[in-house]
Order: sequence, then structure tokens, then C-alpha cells
Amino acid sequence: MAIQEQKYQKEYQEFIMASIKKLNETITQINTFIEEENIALKQDPTNFAKKLTLANLESQLKDLQHQLYSENLKRHKEIVELRFVGNVAKFGSIPLAIVGDLTNAFSKAIFETSKYFQFGKKGGVKIDNIVNETIDLRLENIGTGSTIFYLSAQTSPDLFGNSIIQSSLEHTFELLNSENANEIIENIPIVGSKSIKYYSNFFKELNDDKLALDITWHTPEEEVKIWNGTKDKILTLYNTLNRVELNEPEEVDFAGEIITLSLKGKFEIKISPREYYYGTYPNILVDDIKQFHVGDFCKGVILKTKIYSPATEKEKFEYTLKNIQPA
Repeated sequence: MAIQEQKYQKEYQEFIMASIKKLNETITQINTFIEEENIALKQDPTNFAKKLTLANLESQLKDLQHQLYSENLKRHKEIVELRFVGNVAKFGSIPLAIVGDLTNAFSKAIFETSKYFQFGKKGGVKIDNIVNETIDLRLENIGTGSTIFYLSAQTSPDLFGNSIIQSSLEHTFELLNSENANEIIENIPIVGSKSIKYYSNFFKELNDDKLALDITWHTPEEEVKIWNGTKDKILTLYNTLNRVELNEPEEVDFAGEIITLSLKGKFEIKISPREYYYGTYPNILVDDIKQFHVGDFCKGVILKTKIYSPATEKEKFEYTLKNIQPA
């Protein structure tokens, strides 16, 4: 009976993942159609047929987002597998003090990245509590006979079906898969510069304990993400992130034309013929963003953070949208 129940649960989860993948693909396609219709309508604003087509597409999008929300609710949790390899992790055991340091450093890094996706540069006790309750990071289980930890987090989709923990994990894997120090610096803005010291602490713990690490996550779109963290990779990540210098965010007023508004919280705004801002916007701005389309003119405030790496002498800027309104 237990085997039959496990088989049913596996098939059910596979069905959910297939549904989420298809919904995300369709939502991306519908959003493309909506942008195309908006551009066409601007050129012919009195065209009733174009207005009707646009209204139908927006209605379809709303329905699809509700379906995605429902499917992600069924998923319940995101499970991340951490498999430690090294002398201190032999024979299926690991010192308790090391366990606490490693899991605490990793969970703080994921927490800060999640906070960045939800609130941008905002912080404080109230915001920390909201993020903690939303993702609810936990040590779910320990693999039998091996040094494998299973960490869980609540999927907690918003009304559009998006999950901040899913976004956090996706971007964490992007950072981990950086090929060299230059790529690491380039990828810092995708997890949020404030989280870097926590990732650095995590890699320091691994390096100090001479541990390699494999991380596995089964995404909601039937993809298995795996990072094979060799000792050399871990050392490169630590050495690069540990030496990064960050300036305090600077508020920059802007006015320009929207070139891109991504479903994944990314934007591109043209300020002048040769000046563009590329960056991210947090989930709390989604309602404001919904009123804009490609080609619209806007104004607002962007937070600009300078990221400098002495190791590579590379300079990078992180642009986070603080507010936006019609120009």
C-alpha cells in the first residue's frame, strides 16, 4: 500500500510540473501577443477590432495566471538537496557544529535573495518577518546513511502564480554556475548585492571544512538543476565574493522610454539615444508595472549600487527600480 501511495504521489507531482511548464510557456506567448497589440493600437488608437483583441488577450492572461497560482499551490514545497563530500563528511555523519554553520549560512543567503525579489532594497523587522513566513525555510530531512540534507521552503505563489523562492533558487543556480571571477561579478545583481556576504560566508564554511558540495533542485518545469561544487569552484566563489566592495545605493531620478518589461522582474529603459538602464524590479511594484507597456514613457527613481572587484578590477552597477509612474 505504501509503495502504491508513493507511486501515486510521484505521478501526481509529475502531472503538476507538466502543467506548470505548459502554463508558463503559454503565459510568455500571450504576453508577447499583448505587447504586439499594444504597439499596433498606439499606431491606430481608434481601431475597435484591435481594442477587442487586446481585451481578449488580457482576459486570457488573467485566467492563465490564476491557473498557474492554483498549480503552484498544489506543489506546496520546494525541496533542495545538499550533498556534502569530504573527510569530515565520511561514513554518513558530519560534526554537529559544522551542520549548523553550513545550513545557517545557506539559508541566510537564500533568505536575502528572496527578500530582494519581493521588496528590492527595502528592509526592516516587519519585512524580514513577512519573508520568513512566506518561504518558511526548514531542514526537511537527512538522507539515510549519507551526508545529504534536504532543505524545504514554501512555494507560496502570489496572485499571478509567481513564487519568490522559485525565483531565488533559479538565480542562485545562475550565480553558482558562473565560469570564472568575471562572470561571478556579472551575476551578483541577479541575486541582489546585499546577499553576497551570506553566499561568501557559505563558501567560506565549505572551504574551511575542505568540503565539496552537490546541490540538486527539481524545478516546477520538469527540469533538474544540479550544481557540482568542486573544492576549486568553491574557493573561486569565496575568493571573489569575499573581496567584493559595495557602495551604498544611490537614488537616481530618471525619465525615458520602456524597452523591456520582463515577466521575471527585469526592465530596460532608454534614457537617451546612447544611455540605457538595465535592472530588476521587486514584486511589490508589479501593480505599478502592469499599467506600462513597451514603448511607453515613464519616470521614477532607480537605486544604483556600485559593485567593484579588486581581484578582477571589474566594476559593475546594480540597478533596482524603486518607483515608476507615467511621464
